[in-house]
Amino acid sequence: MGNNAEREVERRRKPVPRLPRRNYMAFPRDLRAAIPDLHAGRALELDSIHGQASNLPFVGPLVDLKLIVKETGKLSGEFAIRMSLQPDAARKLAVQLSQLADQSEHLQRAPK
Repeated sequence: MGNNAEREVERRRKPVPRLPRRNYMAFPRDLRAAIPDLHAGRALELDSIHGQASNLPFVGPLVDLKLIVKETGKLSGEFAIRMSLQPDAARKLAVQLSQLADQSEHLQRAPK
């Protein structure tokens, strides 16, 4: 009887619904306050990058990155910018960055 009950439960199980798969970047609200009203934007220094892989039932496999950017000069402050990418997008980004790094090393220096 145990086998029949298990088979019945297996037949009733439906696939777990997944949320739409997208690539995201999330910016902290505090970053808005770091941009003065008179400026169109602000340049911050990339301090570090942290990453991890995940595979959650409702969203599937993802590559999560946390880019820590910080103020330079007289101002101080750190902000975490989060990026969540599908594996194929993460691979494409990695290839693009690698190609650009190679190109930059092979370019001749601009005259001073």
